[in-house]
Amino acid sequence: MNHENYIKTLEATIIQLTTERNQALERIQELEIEIEKLHQRLRFYENPHTPPSVEKLPTTKKVPSEDKASSEAKKRGAPNGHRGATRTFREPDEVIEVIATTCEKCGSSNLERQNVEKTVIEDIPPPQKIKVTQYNRWHVKCRECEYEFTSKHRECPQVGNFGIFLLVYITMLKFHLRGVLRKIQQFLSYNNDFEISVKGIHDVLLRVGAACKEEYEVELEKIRRAKWRYIDETGFKVNGKKWWLWIFRTNEGNILVVIRKSRGREVLEEILGKAPNGANVTDGWRAYEAIGVLQRCWAHLLREVDDFKEVSVNGKRLSQELHTLYKALKATLEQDPSMNDRMTKKALFEQELEALVERYSRFKELEKPLTYIRNGFGSWYTCLLYPGMEPTNNLGEQAMREHVIMRKIIGCFRSENGAENYQYIASLLATWKLQNKNGFEELEHLLRKKLCLS
Repeated sequence: MNHENYIKTLEATIIQLTTERNQALERIQELEIEIEKLHQRLRFYENPHTPPSVEKLPTTKKVPSEDKASSEAKKRGAPNGHRGATRTFREPDEVIEVIATTCEKCGSSNLERQNVEKTVIEDIPPPQKIKVTQYNRWHVKCRECEYEFTSKHRECPQVGNFGIFLLVYITMLKFHLRGVLRKIQQFLSYNNDFEISVKGIHDVLLRVGAACKEEYEVELEKIRRAKWRYIDETGFKVNGKKWWLWIFRTNEGNILVVIRKSRGREVLEEILGKAPNGANVTDGWRAYEAIGVLQRCWAHLLREVDDFKEVSVNGKRLSQELHTLYKALKATLEQDPSMNDRMTKKALFEQELEALVERYSRFKELEKPLTYIRNGFGSWYTCLLYPGMEPTNNLGEQAMREHVIMRKIIGCFRSENGAENYQYIASLLATWKLQNKNGFEELEHLLRKKLCLS
């Protein structure tokens, strides 16, 4: 091969390699864009604002311990003191003697009783069918004062053709079992041989909600008079538009569900008043700054700071120190100190937190979490002044979970009227459940009082 051909071969090779390099660079750029998109999607699910109830993916794989004693100490299973799942059997309502009359082998009736094997079975009777009752409600007149009125019966609603137990039944299918209206319609047809339209079910729920409205106003007053409240909010669509579902939970186990167009302070002023009593446990949403005494949520703070552990060594140290401060706060609360000690501890803890922020303020990469802490100065240790108050808003988020599940099931409210009605029923059911009351019985008593006897 002469020099001229050799040079041409080298030039062709260079052109080919250059083309392959450019294609590789383009592919790398495409992969970088895809990786960034995946990071953005992951950040949507895992970020400082992800609630503690959401389990995150493990960052490291746990290595099984080779120490047998350590392995036994960490054995999986129920903790000590757990009651277990063994059910206790109730006394039989009926005893049936099961005695064979003929031999299973030869057919002889000459049998001798020997011993008995007792088998206790728990079962439910077949589904009840709808019972139709006619009430002849007489119009009467008092001979003394000449007042005229219609006679009332505790089982007969004054409006509508459905009885109290049926109203409770439909309401619990909707709220307790989270049923959608069409599924409720099918269940009533198959299980109870009862035909009702989807609109009829909707009207039943509106009637129940109207009966609950007055009691809802009573709960509202309890919210306003509470020593402290846990408050949270989440988006919930109404007619395809974004509204907000608010939760107000008191220290005494009262829950108020509020659905409004706004996420702003006007909702807080409407529910709590412009000068609310008591304190409030909240996250960092700026609307809460207008409602007086606050306890900022430490769970939100720790998640915010933990998000910077991988940013730098200083971010990791800041996270560790804040976790230490939180453990000290929890330890103090568990000791249940006197009010004087609580006030002293509060001042010391706040000084320590301010000093920590000052130490880390020279690190530019930590400006965001430090600003988050500064914005809450004066509100991180309020719980020390209210014995029994939690330093996190986890109780508020727990009260919110039922409605988040309902949102996933129904998607949105189809009308403003339906959203308003939902808050009346949901508030009372949540309050009764939190106070360990039987929601079926409480709703039955309420409906009988409001619809039959009032």
